[in-house]
Parts: sequence; C-alpha cells; structure tokens
Amino acid sequence: MNEQEGLARAQAYCSVAEHCKADVRAMLERKNLEPDAIERILKRLEEDGFIDEGRYARAFVHDKVRFDRWGRIKIAQALAVKRIPRDIVSDALLSIDEDEYMAALRDVVNARLGTVKGATDYEIRMKTMKSVAARGYEPSLIGKMLDL
Repeated sequence: MNEQEGLARAQAYCSVAEHCKADVRAMLERKNLEPDAIERILKRLEEDGFIDEGRYARAFVHDKVRFDRWGRIKIAQALAVKRIPRDIVSDALLSIDEDEYMAALRDVVNARLGTVKGATDYEIRMKTMKSVAARGYEPSLIGKMLDL
C-alpha cells in the first residue's frame, strides 16, 4: 500500500467513527506503511480535522460514563494507554455531567449490593466497595454512597 492509499483508508476509517492518533497509527502500521509516511498521514489528518484528540477524549469519556458505567479513574487510565495528553484528559473529565456521573455510580452500587454475598453487613459493603472501585470510581464517592 502506498501513502495515498493509506491516506484514503485512514480518512475513511476516521469518517466512520471517532479515533485517536494511536488507533489510526496502529491501523496504518498493520498496512505495512513506512513510519515517515504514517507521520505525514497523521499530520494531514489532524490538519483536515479527521483526528482531534480533544474531541476524541470528550466522546470517549461521554460514552464510557453513559454506556459502560466507568468511573473517572478507569477512564483516565484508558486514555493514558491511548497516549492522550494529560491536559486533554483533564479537560475531557471536567466535561462529565456530575448528576449523570452520580446516577451511574448509584446504579453500579445498587447492582453490586444486590449480588454480593457476605456474612455481615460490613463484609457486604466492603466487597461492594472493592467491586465498584474496580470500575474506576473514587473510593470517597463510593463510601458516601454506601454511608461508610
């Protein structure tokens, strides 16, 4: 595949859904393009508005809170894996609607409370806290939700 074909493929890829640079780079590397050609393609995609890390991060945050019920910590880690700059991640996390976030947390806590088994109320709450924290929610918020 030559550079022009790679650019056309990347444009089509970015037109279908929001992607970050790391995703597009991985797709182009699978097509065995030269590293210099990949960098030129990525630069062109950014200039033409096909790739926007801030737009991607905001969409990612919105989808993970609304559909997957992830907490801020897990979302930030996932964006770091995709090499999104910290300042962009911070801005995207600030865009979370607090009411929606707390409703998602409440849903996750209530779902876990209904399934966790334990000998004491304390044990049930601690297992729930551990499970919800694994979804990326802040322990202080979970504690407030569980009245700890």
